[in-house]
Amino acid sequence: MFPKKIAQCIVLLLFASSCNINGQKYQTLSVADFDKKIHEGNVQLVDVRTPEEYAEKHLKDAVNINFNGDDFVDMITKLDKTKPVLVYCLSGGRSTKAAALISKKGYTQVFNLDGGILAWSAAGQPVEAAAGSGAPKGLNMDSYLALVKSDKLVLVDFNAVWCGPCKILRPTLDKIAAKNKSKLILTPIDVDQNPQLADAMHISGIPLMIMYKNGKEVWRTLGLADEGTIEDAIASNSK
Repeated sequence: MFPKKIAQCIVLLLFASSCNINGQKYQTLSVADFDKKIHEGNVQLVDVRTPEEYAEKHLKDAVNINFNGDDFVDMITKLDKTKPVLVYCLSGGRSTKAAALISKKGYTQVFNLDGGILAWSAAGQPVEAAAGSGAPKGLNMDSYLALVKSDKLVLVDFNAVWCGPCKILRPTLDKIAAKNKSKLILTPIDVDQNPQLADAMHISGIPLMIMYKNGKEVWRTLGLADEGTIEDAIASNSK
């Protein structure tokens, strides 16, 4: 009995040493740890967003390999397997999938930035813009503050076209907006189209909803929220 238990423990230890947490063969790092890994040097930093997003802003020395591009797999297989691969996207969704795929291709040192470049910027870390990218795109803070001033409640929905939870949430928000049109204005804002505003507000994740009353924030929630929760927020702030 005793030797059998020892053998079982050895098997479990061997299994644990061959896998990372949750069976992942890559690691998701906080902004601070991701920054430390970059400064260790001899790394390959990969921005897996679109070329347009990359042109707006990116981490210094990052190369752009679009996760949704037809040549993504071909491009990542050109990376050096002896060097760490650090990947990031806007908020972590695409880079998580990219990190998993890169790991499956035999790369053993793969690191994903938790929260993406939104979290990176919100932490005050530096970013760069591609040469010739032009003036900042979208709303700035002044125009945003003017937008949320109204005699009605203003519900701002920060989203992105690639964000799965944002797509799930949208029909609910449209339904709520139609039901409460006499007292509520729904304002969707795509963070990809408004990077300057996303930086200024330190937005580190989406979907993010913020409700304003007379121009002042009265409620916010990050992630999916059910219809009842949003309706309760509207009701409590309509008085």
